[in-house]
Amino acid sequence: MPTPSWDLAITLFFLMGIAFGYILQRDKIVATLVSVYIALIVTQAFSGNLYQFFQGDKTLFNQVWIKSNTNPLTIRVLLFGLVIVLLSAKSGISAQKTKGLLSPLEIIVYSTLTTGLILASLFYFLPPESRETFAATSKMARLLINNYTWWVIMPVVAMVVFGFLKKDD
Repeated sequence: MPTPSWDLAITLFFLMGIAFGYILQRDKIVATLVSVYIALIVTQAFSGNLYQFFQGDKTLFNQVWIKSNTNPLTIRVLLFGLVIVLLSAKSGISAQKTKGLLSPLEIIVYSTLTTGLILASLFYFLPPESRETFAATSKMARLLINNYTWWVIMPVVAMVVFGFLKKDD
């Protein structure tokens, strides 16, 4: 019996992301998208310092330090996920509610782009050798890894396009 591939796992993740988008609706999925961008910035800015803290190389208030056996990927993924969850749940970030024919299309597009950005970012956190291995063994992973810049840019483009398409009330 063949083993499931990463393509299947990534496809299921996309399908769950789209279903999650329908549950959240457009205003919350846009807030989640903004949370992902903020999480990317926070992760890039602080994961190195956090890793050094957990390695025991940095102290907090010159008194607190932790010596643990962690790796940079674990720190990045946990920090990224924690920031997304906290901002999505408790930040008060919201977008305008939309109704009409454009709203279901927006939900699908924003959900797909948010899911893609999360997955592409997780692959981006991996060491280059691991990314190359994933790209070589999975078409979906290759699409995410090789087009990371597009996954970062396309949600912004979608927001601008949908902003122009909305009718002002």
